[in-house]
Formats: sequence, C-alpha cells, structure tokens
Amino acid sequence: MKFHIKVALIIAIFSTSILLFITGILLYKGHEHLMMLHITDSKELIHHFDMALRETAMWSLGLLLILILISSLLIAKTLTKPIQELNRFALRLVRGDRHLNISYTINDQIGQLGKSLMKLDETLNAYELRRKEMTQDLAHEIRNPLASIKSYLSAFEDGIWTATPERLIACVEEIDRLILLVGELDTLNDINNPTFKVIMKEQPIANVIEKSVIAVASELLEKEIQVELDLDKTINAKVDALRLNQILHNIIKNAMYHVQKDGIIVIKLFKESGDYIILVHDNGVGMDEEASKKIFERNYRVENRYIGNGIGMTITKKLVEAHNGTISVKSEKNIGTTFCIQMPFST
Repeated sequence: MKFHIKVALIIAIFSTSILLFITGILLYKGHEHLMMLHITDSKELIHHFDMALRETAMWSLGLLLILILISSLLIAKTLTKPIQELNRFALRLVRGDRHLNISYTINDQIGQLGKSLMKLDETLNAYELRRKEMTQDLAHEIRNPLASIKSYLSAFEDGIWTATPERLIACVEEIDRLILLVGELDTLNDINNPTFKVIMKEQPIANVIEKSVIAVASELLEKEIQVELDLDKTINAKVDALRLNQILHNIIKNAMYHVQKDGIIVIKLFKESGDYIILVHDNGVGMDEEASKKIFERNYRVENRYIGNGIGMTITKKLVEAHNGTISVKSEKNIGTTFCIQMPFST
C-alpha cells in the first residue's frame, strides 16, 4: 500500500471515530430530552423522532465520510509529496546520479532534510572526483617505477648495459618506492577503518622525537642537512609512540625533500595552554599559499622538488587527529616551512 494512502486512511479513521462518537452522544441526548417532555401518546412520537434522528445521522455520516475520504486523500498527497520527492532524490543518489535539485524549498524539517540531501550530493560528487584523481595518481606512481625497472632489465637482457652495482641499486630504489607506496596505502586503509585505535601510553615526548631523528640520521648526513633540537625533556604525555614516530618521520622526510644541501631543520618541543607543541621548521624552498592549504589533501603534491606520492601528509593529519590533536603549516616561498603539531597531554 502506498504511503499517502496509508496516511489518508489514518486521517479518515480518526475523523470517522470522532464523528461516530459525537453522533452517538447527539442521538442519546435527543432521545433523553424527548422522554422528559411527558407527551400524551408519546411512544409513537418518540419512535418517529428517533427514526428522524437516525436517518439524519446516517445521511450526515455518509456525506461526511465521503468528504473525509476525499479531503484525507488530498491532504495526505500534499503532505507526502515532498517526502516522495526526497525518496526519489535518495534513490537517484544511490544509482549514481549527481548534481540533482529538489523543488521543495520551504524552511521546515522536510526542507532542512532536502538541504542535507543536496549537501550529501555535493559531498559524494567531491569524493568521486577525488577517488578518480587518486586512482589516476596511484596508477601514475606505480607505473613510473615499474617502467624504470623494466627499462633497466631490458637493457641488461639486450646487453646494452652491464649490471653494475650502481644500476642494480637504482633498480632496488625503484622497488623500494613501490614498497613504500603500498605500505602507505595500507596505513591509510587502517586509519580509515572505524575500528582503528591508537594505543596510548604515558612517556617522555622528547625521547620519541630523538628516536625519529636518529632513524633518518644516515639520510641527513648523506644530504648534509643539520638538525637542531630544542626540546623540553620534562614533558610527559599519553601518546602512541609508534604513531607519533610515524607523524614525525613523515614531516622530517617532507622537510628533507625541500631543504637544499647544508640546510637546517629545527625541531622544538614546549608547553602552551595546557597542551604540548611540536614545531618542525626548515629553511627549504617553501610553498605558496595554495600548496599550504592543500598539502594535507590526499594525492596533493606541490610543484617543486617534493617527490612524494601525496599520501604521507594525509596519513600524518589523520594520525594527529587520532590523538585529538591538530596540525597546521605555515610556509613562504624561498624562506621555509613550519609544521605545528598541538596535542593534549592526555586523551
């Protein structure tokens, strides 16, 4: 049974029940007052009066029932029309249609639901565009190292190149790029899982930062990049050390990609307003305002020396948020970049 017919039946049954109740009271009271008159030969008069009341009530009820049914259908159709429109809108969204409109614009609860559905339409469209861009970018990222490896192996096979240690190392580096990309995709999938949790344990934050720097020490020495640490070693907080290490690793690696030879990366740790702050500053090539705003978006890469796959900073932001923290970035072209991580002492 259609929804508007159900609504019409409910209205009709409710209205009919009220009419029957009122009619019963009228018949009873009419008969009661007639009996009080003590009219001679009253039995026949009362009988005809009761018959007149019943016939009047029956005709009135019949006509009113017809009016109630017609008006109930009209009212129900009017009330359910916007709901049916929203239902059709939702079904079209499920089918994949986008950029849809809703004609119901009255600012009531149904109108607000319509606005929410239109907002959902915009959000889904944005996500689909990002998904397509992500697929294209990932295909590009995977294709490049595979093409390089294939060209190296073909050259070795055809005897064009000799398999020297340097060329074999280049092949290994391309394979490492693939492994890194797959690992980051796996991490991103874990973070987006509703069951994802960080394992919090109170520990000195300075120690975690120092371990993160030590982990990339060989690369820093190779690129002749200096690291200056200004850490408040009295700060202890509940964090997931593994995830915080991953956050710092991504930011430091990002800084290393931007910093020239003999550049400097400065890492600070201090307290502020009941939270602790981690600042990572570099004097690298910097980014423009647009790049600063979009760096945490999935698959966004700035148009300079940064050679990442555009996933690392997305993972970084999500991991910071998993600690109930915030991350921001300030950067100027040819001056440098500063990442600011603000986290509570306990979450």
